Amino acid sequence: MTAGFCPQHSPQYYEKFLREIENTREFRKKIYEEIGLKGARRVLEVGCRRGVISKELREFTEAQITAIDSDHMAIADASSKIKGVEFFRDTEEKLSMRDESFDIVICHYFFLWRPKPFGLLMELKRVCKTGGYIVALAEPDYDAWIEHPDLNLGKYHKDALTGQGANPSVGRRLLSLFSSGGLETTAHVNARIWPHEEIESCIEKEWKNIFDEGLITEEEFNIKIEEERKIIGDKLRILALPVFTAIGKKIILEEDVIDPYD
Repeated sequence: MTAGFCPQHSPQYYEKFLREIENTREFRKKIYEEIGLKGARRVLEVGCRRGVISKELREFTEAQITAIDSDHMAIADASSKIKGVEFFRDTEEKLSMRDESFDIVICHYFFLWRPKPFGLLMELKRVCKTGGYIVALAEPDYDAWIEHPDLNLGKYHKDALTGQGANPSVGRRLLSLFSSGGLETTAHVNARIWPHEEIESCIEKEWKNIFDEGLITEEEFNIKIEEERKIIGDKLRILALPVFTAIGKKIILEEDVIDPYD
């Protein structure tokens, strides 16, 4: 469960981000096996933020790991807490690394915050070695939000993210994005139904985030909470957010690429 996380945009989502990381760990382990992370020599994480995924990568490989982010505060925080990873500030639009530098390039909840992601993908491809992998570990799709009964919680989350400049339906576009970039691509989707206990403990915070974004009034907030408590008390609430993963292999034969967002 997560409603996207970008510290400079939505620090209130960080708790949910951490919870989703823990709940999807086993899925990521399978992805790491598929891309041969254990045997990689050099790995780049782009948009590392506070280093949650960076720390996990360190557990699964002996490779040299470089983690970058444009937020110097996030980089300072990550580097003070996580050992064995080289953290530094860099801009994703034009990476400072040389061509073909890394066996694996990884990002997580990264393209969500890039309305026009194709140029960024091409930059990740540039620094990835031929035969290596570019992996978008998790990108949500709020157009496919599952909710019953429908109280428009997903719609409000989508509106909040759109208002912050995010691309809340990017998940379903990953396959076409990566394929258009000339990558040999496979895609996966997870849609975990939130357990009853999790909904009970989190639903008020979910609506509080919507209220804090100014999308509902205090009166509307109170009405929503009252409705939620009744539905949850009857054990009838269903919530799930489809989250996509894409694995792109940089193949030897270069093909013409077309920006699907152009």
